[in-house]
Amino acid sequence: MNQEKYTDRAKGFLQAGQTIALRENHQQFTPEHLLKALTDDPEGMAAGLIDRAGGSSRTVKQLNDAVVAKMPRVTGGGGGIYLTPALARVFATAEKAAEKAPDEPAAVP
Repeated sequence: MNQEKYTDRAKGFLQAGQTIALRENHQQFTPEHLLKALTDDPEGMAAGLIDRAGGSSRTVKQLNDAVVAKMPRVTGGGGGIYLTPALARVFATAEKAAEKAPDEPAAVP
């Protein structure tokens, strides 16, 4: 994962997801933490994408929040978190997609 290639906004979501994992005393940083950061976003970018794709952002948020709440908690020790292989694949897939994307964003009418 090369964070230098990420936008400031993407880095912010990454940091927010890590903060959620740490706050909840989770040992692993998972796709669900990142999704929680995205669905908690007050600007609603992810929620808007989910809704426009025909999904229910409210349902996604509720279900994901329930999953995060049920994750095992670890207290004491070093307090570090570890990137799960599943989240590493999410970042690898995103980086591959970004490499294929044009440098200039498409104009939106």
